[in-house]
Amino acid sequence: MADSPVKRLLVQASHYSVVSLFAMIAGLISFPLFTRIFSLEDYGLMNLVSATVSVSVAVGKVGVQHSILRYHSEISAGKSRYTLPQLYSTTLLGMAASAFAVTCAVAGFAQVAPEAWLGDPRLRALFGIASLLIVVQVVESALINVVRAEQRTTLLMKYQVAKKYGGLGLICIAVFAIARNLSAFYSASVVSEGIAVGMLAYVIFREAKRSRPSVASFSRPLYVELLGFGVPMMIGYELSGIVLAVGDRYVIERILGAAPLGLYGAAYNLCQYVQALVIASIGQAIMPIYMQMWDQKGAAETSAFISRSLRTYVLFGTPVIAGVAAVGPELLPALASEKYASAAAILPWVIAGMVVDGTSSMLGAGLFIHRKTRTIMALVLSCAVLNIVLNLLLVPRIGITGSAVATLVSYVGVALALALAGRNLLPVAVPWRTVARAALASAIMYVVLTRVYSGHRLATVGVRLAIGAPLYVLLMMLIDRDARGLVNGALERVRRARR
Repeated sequence: MADSPVKRLLVQASHYSVVSLFAMIAGLISFPLFTRIFSLEDYGLMNLVSATVSVSVAVGKVGVQHSILRYHSEISAGKSRYTLPQLYSTTLLGMAASAFAVTCAVAGFAQVAPEAWLGDPRLRALFGIASLLIVVQVVESALINVVRAEQRTTLLMKYQVAKKYGGLGLICIAVFAIARNLSAFYSASVVSEGIAVGMLAYVIFREAKRSRPSVASFSRPLYVELLGFGVPMMIGYELSGIVLAVGDRYVIERILGAAPLGLYGAAYNLCQYVQALVIASIGQAIMPIYMQMWDQKGAAETSAFISRSLRTYVLFGTPVIAGVAAVGPELLPALASEKYASAAAILPWVIAGMVVDGTSSMLGAGLFIHRKTRTIMALVLSCAVLNIVLNLLLVPRIGITGSAVATLVSYVGVALALALAGRNLLPVAVPWRTVARAALASAIMYVVLTRVYSGHRLATVGVRLAIGAPLYVLLMMLIDRDARGLVNGALERVRRARR
């Protein structure tokens, strides 16, 4: 592992993975509690409110958070007429203002919307409370992207772990000690996230070398540029990406009802824990690194780095699909209770879509670097529409499995479209041979694991994980040179550490 950028990627990805590990542990604590405290209908409403908040937050950010990474790299390299204090003030104040406007719109609509539009009378109050999360999460996004742009992953790791467990503790107090309903859940969420964001802002701007955001440092010309880059990203990448991820919730709720939505949401949430631990960490870490490499080292080194990173991602991501397919039918009912057991069938489809989605930041790197935001917008928006159409066609016929299939197909469409559109701007080699080898090894691992110690729930999960990971590593070392290099490099670092 002589390549220092790849080392840096793995180190920073490991920081994100530590955050995700602690988040997953917190999820393993809260997931069984909430799926048992709340009914299937309550859990379905929770997914509907969360989806609406996610879409609203995306609109409130107006895509400016994406601009932070791109402009920070340029300013730090001395290639911009703006300064970092201008960037910080402009992004934070601008995003806070747009978030406040969206919060008012959502809260106001929830109070005046006809009852028939809402479906459940409780949604009026729930949307009113949860709308406050929009401002909090938008401001948090601005702060987190400042930290990401500076590649201060250790600070981000500490913040997200503290926020997760502090928030979980406050929510449990509210739900168990005050009221066992969704209003208490979302009220505690607003309070805990608000406190966390305030503390993060204090830590970031307490340093003497960094000036605090001020109206005097707000730059209108810079904000116009940030919007020019960000709005197409918001519409075409983030908002459309959210529609890809959560648009199926609205179709399921409208066609099948809240209870099937609760089943789908539980399976999807379980996949998200795995995604955050294994998949998302590389995507979060790689973009700031290749943006910096492009501005400092040029196209050739950036292309080579992304290509190597994509091969590494395939080696780690492919067995995740087989692993979730093998342990999911035992893990989901063990955590969420037997009433969710039927949702296990959609786990392989959902996690496969998430793994494919993780390649987008690498395959489309040329589009992100060259600010081809309108192209990105057209591609992702088209696939979001495809997702909704497929849901409308498949859900009435095969239920929630149709949504899972639509998710996978749509994410494959996004990845292929970004790769084709971006290859002339920055070529990224797709490691098809690595994909084939990893798929073969993962398939063998899956067949073996499904025949091992069935029917014992968490004990089965533990046994299959203990067998599956070494088996996959052994198979890949036999057939793939990159896998041998990664394992040998890891063993060498262990030997050096012991010496």
